[in-house]
Amino acid sequence: MARMRVVARTRGVLARDANPQSASQPEALPWVLYDTQAWTTAVTTTQTYFTTVQNDKTLGNMEGPGQLPDPQYFEVHYIGCDFLLTPNFLAAAAATGPANDILAFLFAQRGTWEFNISNKRVGPFPLSFLHASGGATGYVSTNSATTGKFEVANNGVFDGGFCVGGAILIPPKVSFDITVRTAAAPVLQTSPLNVRVWMAGALYRRVL
Repeated sequence: MARMRVVARTRGVLARDANPQSASQPEALPWVLYDTQAWTTAVTTTQTYFTTVQNDKTLGNMEGPGQLPDPQYFEVHYIGCDFLLTPNFLAAAAATGPANDILAFLFAQRGTWEFNISNKRVGPFPLSFLHASGGATGYVSTNSATTGKFEVANNGVFDGGFCVGGAILIPPKVSFDITVRTAAAPVLQTSPLNVRVWMAGALYRRVL
């Protein structure tokens, strides 16, 4: 069960926390910035994230291309990667499916990622460090009388992703991106495959 801090506070403290003391003082909220790019089998080797505004907000939530609006600041605590794969039923028990597509990125093509802000780069680091934000969990079995299989897979354990602990601070109106690269174009069963990169942290924005 998720834990939360429950303590008694005075009315004065509650009123202070609920109302801004100054119009110039920002509010802080837990936030996730995310962007999704499509990878085509045997074609795509590099994608850059957070540089465009997605019209479909299920794919990304950037307000501006490659930067935050003024006066927003984003303190990054975790970075992760989701492969937007659906469960597959395969008529033959071949070594293809969601798990194979993920492993094609992480190990077969040795995927890397790097963070860039104002042309200062952090990385590259192995893509396997960027775990998934969540996903389906369960158990699947097959009938021994058939050769088919039902497969679902996630990118690692749900541990919050790669922890940077607030060491990265994105100011307003400063260009930034995350680039994912592979040694060669992954061969994928799901193509194009949407791959989402996200950053979780604290967003500081205008109160009024």
